[in-house]
Amino acid sequence: MSTPLDDRDLYAGLMSLSLPDEAIALGQGIALTKTYAKFLTPLTLVNTSPPSNNPLKARVEYWQCSTNEQVITAELRIPKSFGKNFDERYEVARFIVLMLRLWSDPSIGLHVLSNHPFSELCVLPENEHRILFPVESHQRFFMLSTIDPTSVIPSIQWVAKHWEQAFLLYKSSTEFRLAADSLDSGQFVPNHALTLVSLWGALEALFSPSTSELKFRVSALIAAYLEPPGIKRQETQKHVASLYDMRSAAAHGKPRHQPEHLLKSFELVRRVLIRIIHDKTVPTKDSLERHLFGASQ
Repeated sequence: MSTPLDDRDLYAGLMSLSLPDEAIALGQGIALTKTYAKFLTPLTLVNTSPPSNNPLKARVEYWQCSTNEQVITAELRIPKSFGKNFDERYEVARFIVLMLRLWSDPSIGLHVLSNHPFSELCVLPENEHRILFPVESHQRFFMLSTIDPTSVIPSIQWVAKHWEQAFLLYKSSTEFRLAADSLDSGQFVPNHALTLVSLWGALEALFSPSTSELKFRVSALIAAYLEPPGIKRQETQKHVASLYDMRSAAAHGKPRHQPEHLLKSFELVRRVLIRIIHDKTVPTKDSLERHLFGASQ
């Protein structure tokens, strides 16, 4: 279905990302730019009743509840030359935000889309058509943030270098896509047990083509994929197996995990995704078994 944004540049308004004054080029005409815009996100009820006959009683035009301010600090521009329509530009905008969360800062938010730069919205002529689409206006139930905020700006160059190759994996591999989406959406799921099951379902899709001896197979293959042979690999296998126990309890309706178990599962999926992006390929059954038995070292 066509939209008014099919033939326009797309501007994605990001929160919690403070940029320098200079634009950061990401390739193919895509760029991150510093900006500022403040949005109110109320629940608004419009009054459609007829005006009062009492001229001294002003008509109430609307009521609004629970108004929250959302501040846009950065703008991601996807030019109309990228992709055939709005859907393709929106998908790449969302994926670049996913990459920024993966590597730079997981607290970055994609709040709104626009057909104009956010700095221009309030000064455009009245006859200029403004289109705004809300994206992530809902609450985060498991908020993640970076340990070192000073590393965010330098880290964007890693995103610029790797996002195109990673996007090809995202488009071609259902397993990679599931892991990336599970990691990216996990902060917004109100039920932590559901998030845990989703993250581990993604790991199972990557590391368990067979369902036999699932716990040991998944934990051993993940450890072999991430660590060279030795004590560190053994310790990682035991750590992953203990997290898998939390997943199993949650999946069977008897969760006994703590927030730290969910955090460590997020970290594990993140580590796997980064390894895949650097390798530029999703591991196969054969390659995983070579890692397991040291044949790929």
